[in-house]
Amino acid sequence: MIRVVVVEDHQLVRQGIVKLLESAGDLSVVGEADNGVQAIELVTSLRPDVMVLDIVMPQFDGLETLLKLSEITPRPQVVMLSMHADPSMIRQALQSGAVGYVVKQSVADELLAAVRAAKNGSMFLSSGISGVIANNFFVESPKNLLDRLSPREREVVKRIVEGHSTREISDGLRTSIKTVEKQRRDAMRKLEVDNLASLVRVSLELGLVIGKTNRKKTGPL
Repeated sequence: MIRVVVVEDHQLVRQGIVKLLESAGDLSVVGEADNGVQAIELVTSLRPDVMVLDIVMPQFDGLETLLKLSEITPRPQVVMLSMHADPSMIRQALQSGAVGYVVKQSVADELLAAVRAAKNGSMFLSSGISGVIANNFFVESPKNLLDRLSPREREVVKRIVEGHSTREISDGLRTSIKTVEKQRRDAMRKLEVDNLASLVRVSLELGLVIGKTNRKKTGPL
């Protein structure tokens, strides 16, 4: 059972999210909060697996709360919620350690998959967000960083950003899961990142993946 804390300052929205999560069968909402201060207290006392965190709230907004969570061990995986696919907020959330970003208009379709992916440490972005990031944050980065990757490592990273699970990547490339996992680790080391959120961000910024890449459903890596 995946233990989840929901942090959302609008009561009706929060109740809807809780109902959606509880209906899944494999998720259990162990706590609710309407501000960042309460969120930190709940994490400390309940130690949930995943936090669903609204980005705009009183008493620490979502981004401030995300930074505070970095001081807690163990910290939950975080799926951010927002009304809009705001490029600056998306980038800040990923840089601060969020592994998921779901726009509220897509909650019914995407939140369950995002929480399940987060529990496994996998990245989940709402449909179209990859394109938003790429279009707004493409930078002239040293090409030798990309040159460090082998063609197969580039393909593995591309498929990760597109939302494919390790099993899907191994099937698609006709190789073993262990090989895909090794290529992912090697790519992360060469790109000098230590988590999937940073891998996605760097891949987009370097132009390795450009445009609308996310699929509607994303399985765990």
